[in-house]
Amino acid sequence: MLVYDIRRFGLVIRVLALHICFFTLLIASYSPSANAEPTVTGARAGETEGITRFVLDLSENVPFRIYTLANPYRLVLDLQGAKWALGKKQMKIDRGLAGALRFGYFQPDTARIVIDLIAPTTVNQAFVLSPETTNNYRLVVDLKPVTEQAFHPLTLTSSDGWMRTLVKPKPIRPATDKPLGKLADKALLPFPERPKRVTQTSSEQRIIVIDPGHGGADPGAVVGSKTYEKHFTLAAAKTLETMLLERGYDVLLSRRTDKYLSLAERVDFAQTRKADLFISLHADKHKNHKIRGAAVYTLSEKASDAATEALAVRENQVDALYDVRNSEEYEDDVRKILISLVQRTTMTCSARFAAELIPELKKSTNLLGRTHRFAGFRVLKAPDVPSVLIEMGYMSNGHDREFLMSKKGRYALMQRVAQATDNYFLHHTACSRAS
Repeated sequence: MLVYDIRRFGLVIRVLALHICFFTLLIASYSPSANAEPTVTGARAGETEGITRFVLDLSENVPFRIYTLANPYRLVLDLQGAKWALGKKQMKIDRGLAGALRFGYFQPDTARIVIDLIAPTTVNQAFVLSPETTNNYRLVVDLKPVTEQAFHPLTLTSSDGWMRTLVKPKPIRPATDKPLGKLADKALLPFPERPKRVTQTSSEQRIIVIDPGHGGADPGAVVGSKTYEKHFTLAAAKTLETMLLERGYDVLLSRRTDKYLSLAERVDFAQTRKADLFISLHADKHKNHKIRGAAVYTLSEKASDAATEALAVRENQVDALYDVRNSEEYEDDVRKILISLVQRTTMTCSARFAAELIPELKKSTNLLGRTHRFAGFRVLKAPDVPSVLIEMGYMSNGHDREFLMSKKGRYALMQRVAQATDNYFLHHTACSRAS
């Protein structure tokens, strides 16, 4: 009898254990995993009564931004942390106002969907549907045609967190109005006034093109909800412009406002104006917030290190997501020129300017180890214009960010760049078109 009771007790224990395992698996299958990544599982469009409705199916709720762009007309959706599960990253929609669709990673933590539009368009409404009748969240964007005169670039954003009921997000003012939240007024605005040109007595007036990285719907690196790299770079560019104009240089900015330019357009801008020097300004972010310091990058077919190669790949991907006119023929031409004597001379001059920059930058800010780095940055590929890309610091680091946000910090850093420019033309006269 005792043996029978023991066996029966053991059987009960095993049954209870099986039930516990079953319910554990059941709960796990219905509970969102803490490590689950939001995924785009569907994309479609339809048309009714003149409105084109674009719908994205999402496995999880994610913050988003929506832009409309012109020349050509496009709809851009940025989804924070989302992955793509639709196989092909390019597809035709061809419904209503929507043409082709492209997907890519604008930043490691930001997925970007670009939809070509066949006509000027505005976002009539954008809202989120919670998974009450389906297994997915749905981001719905309704597009309405407008005239060319009535078209205005638009930015919409999700509010903090996702809504579980039908909600229309409120349109926000363009990011240029409030670039850095509470610190905007004293950090980046107003920009320094453009002084009158100082005409040099010498006929050898140097032409400098300053290129503020990113712009428009391309914010560059993003920290928080309203801190965009594009604002740092434009503020620094206008500061540097003031200093160089006062020194007698002929200075041009590739962009003076918050607008998007393709990498090819930036290169062409410097070439067509026969620039003696091209300076591209950036302020990246790093997953390690302790990393800080400035660095100088020049062009090379072979990267100096893996981190620089990854940075070049990330910067070069911008055209794939924005510039529908991006041509492989242009790249082929540039590759051919890279091996020419002209390009090699230009790369040598670029390296010489980098060598002048590093000791000057060191006087006002921290520097990364191996401060001069190089890789195949497309924006530096003007065949006959010495070009450098300056990473002024990391937005993800509090010290660097505060330094670049402050007027005092920006002026100190750009003063060093201006001095390095003087040193470069003084010590390397053979590197100027005017020589």
